[in-house]
Amino acid sequence: MRIALYREMTLNAFRSLLAFRAEVLLYLFGQLFKVLVQIYIWYALFGDNNLLSSQAGTVSLQEMITYVVVSSVISVFATNDVIFSVSSKVSSGEIAMDLIKPMSFRSVIFCQALGTNMYRILFELIPLVIISMSFFHVQLPSLANGLIFLILVFNGLILNFLITYTIGLIAFWYILVWQVNTVLGGLIRLFSGAFIPIWFFSDSLVQISYLLPFRLIYYEPISVYLGKVTGWYDLLAIVLQQLAWMAGFLLLQKWMWSRAVHKLVVQGG
Repeated sequence: MRIALYREMTLNAFRSLLAFRAEVLLYLFGQLFKVLVQIYIWYALFGDNNLLSSQAGTVSLQEMITYVVVSSVISVFATNDVIFSVSSKVSSGEIAMDLIKPMSFRSVIFCQALGTNMYRILFELIPLVIISMSFFHVQLPSLANGLIFLILVFNGLILNFLITYTIGLIAFWYILVWQVNTVLGGLIRLFSGAFIPIWFFSDSLVQISYLLPFRLIYYEPISVYLGKVTGWYDLLAIVLQQLAWMAGFLLLQKWMWSRAVHKLVVQGG
């Protein structure tokens, strides 16, 4: 019964997006344009050389092209509207209806995010992968690295959801959280390695990035994909870090939720 409810909630989110089919081409064009710009930036940085030295050793231009494409693929999932969704429900009063549903508020938000991801897989991810593989000659990982990469990406996406959901709960106190979302977006872009791999960071930025969870969403999975991380000890350490951060944010959001429901102030409802 509960599974059917989750499925229907997810499908409703998916169906609601089908009403905006004109946006599909715009989003896809935006993704392709972003990939193309980043690739040509790396072409310019490499110049006549096909190799660059980094903290991860020698990096080839083809590896950087693959990095850009794989990062864009992950961003299709990692980019979500969870913070704005929570804020909107609180400010509009829709949160009152969610509280009486036979499922947790976190599950409601998660199912809606999952439905959005299903939509983006069909209309953004698949075309992006096909075009990238055809024109950019993306490298494929070994079977072992590919499987571990999928595990790390899955964990990273759950971690990303917990981060954005926890930040979104701030809306119970401050209602409008677009400023917080802007700051979070900047931190993720800088310290996740989504645009610039941590290989090329200065020592101080590397230390800061390792104190934050964002690199576990982009940088670490892509490093495994490219074979930059191979030892089982290092791979296990990455998985354990993901699980530790997930547990930490899960406990934090539970604490915030327990406080939020006691002082819920709904505007307009």
